[in-house]
Amino acid sequence: MKRPLIPTGIVLGITLILSGALAPNAFPSNSHFPQPWRQDAVVQGRDETYNTERFLHELTFDHLQTPPAATDNGIRGTGGSVSSRRLYLDFRFRNDFGFNHDRQGFLLDIQRGEDLDGAYQRQLVGFRHNLTDRTELWIQGDVFSDKSESDVYFSARRYLNGNSWIHGSWILPDTYFNDKTDTDDEFIRKPQSFFLQWHQAHEATHPTLGTTASLTVSPTSEFLSRTENLQVENESLKAALTHRFRQQSWHWHFEISGERTRRQYRLFGVDESASSAFSRDQIKLATRVTDTGRRYHPYLGLYYLDLDEEGYFGRALDDVGFTRRREPTIYGGLSLPLSARTTLTPGLYLSLPDIRQTFAENRDRRHHSFTGKLALPFKTIISERDHAILTLNPTFYLHKFGFGGGNLQLHWPM
Repeated sequence: MKRPLIPTGIVLGITLILSGALAPNAFPSNSHFPQPWRQDAVVQGRDETYNTERFLHELTFDHLQTPPAATDNGIRGTGGSVSSRRLYLDFRFRNDFGFNHDRQGFLLDIQRGEDLDGAYQRQLVGFRHNLTDRTELWIQGDVFSDKSESDVYFSARRYLNGNSWIHGSWILPDTYFNDKTDTDDEFIRKPQSFFLQWHQAHEATHPTLGTTASLTVSPTSEFLSRTENLQVENESLKAALTHRFRQQSWHWHFEISGERTRRQYRLFGVDESASSAFSRDQIKLATRVTDTGRRYHPYLGLYYLDLDEEGYFGRALDDVGFTRRREPTIYGGLSLPLSARTTLTPGLYLSLPDIRQTFAENRDRRHHSFTGKLALPFKTIISERDHAILTLNPTFYLHKFGFGGGNLQLHWPM
């Protein structure tokens, strides 16, 4: 059996540091693992209108270490302040506890983060069975004390060769809701989500190099919430493509991700009776190159966000609005060794966002001028054997005088 190499006290302490008492309110790009239908997403939606620096914060607080592959175990988290009341958070702890000569395994996958519909958390527990040396079957559940809120995942993975695979999941969100809820809410058309992933490794000795394509599709569902006085139809598609490779000392990273969501609301109550649609289209493009042949490993990156949202945003904001954001950003930095275990990796982020945001409740925003941040991440190796790294990352605004938020990151493979 594979056992964690971190004492329980350390795991609990790091989790508390990263999760904190504040609610997470920014979102990372997590399209390379399933993002199924969520009831709180379609009924409540997010509870804030994003400020000017929202996505600049997300970029400067992004994980500095290469993300683990889908088969890798460990802890990976980043958390940072984006305002006096809000905390950016992306945390995941995954482990496959293999037994019976690794022909079976107990799966644990704890996630906490946020997407464009607000915060989410998942506690996936399950079982893996190897049909053959290359074929696995999984069953997992996102378990809650309220049984009506639990999701069920049925998955299969086929290894093509070495570290390459194709993976598919059929997800039944809130599987037993109609039978076990103690409310008057109900599904008219039950939700389901489908996840498909393909990964092709380029080098057996460097499994993080290669190409990964992921897709989550949630076909049309319909939910009646008498608690919130609304009925909502929802369909969505989320996709991501990542390509990493190296040419001599140059390490390249390309990524594109996107979302298409459509909803139709019927609002009813004492003071309202109306229909309202909602649409969202988002594309994110990113590329980065690092020259590992030079002494300080300089890197340069480009990032572009394209986001359009229009319509009724859900009961949390309870408002009709329009959002259009076009945010090109160029960034770069280098690594300065301070000791055998500590490295300073300063980074400069320069952006020219074009933001137009209008809501009926006078939460308008217009911005078309320079924004920027200086990031000063201090990376410390806390376990050489496990390649575990703890990063403290203070940031500072360049377009105005002020502290841009502190960021803490943990990368601990297992």
